[in-house]
Amino acid sequence: MAHEIADRVRTLIDLSAGWPGAFSAPAGTEGTVTGLPIAPGTSYGVVLDGDPDQFPASFEPDEITAAD
Repeated sequence: MAHEIADRVRTLIDLSAGWPGAFSAPAGTEGTVTGLPIAPGTSYGVVLDGDPDQFPASFEPDEITAAD
């Protein structure tokens, strides 16, 4: 499924902190698509709910799904 900017999505994988003190989130966390894949890349930028920095995380298409 292709996503668009502002789509609400849910993660299908855990997000580990990328560095000490960074945000982490369990699978099932919802967020908003803020960046679309740019060829040759395939990942979406997603700002996850609860992330105090509001820094987009990178997710492959099979790592997110539409939120209910």
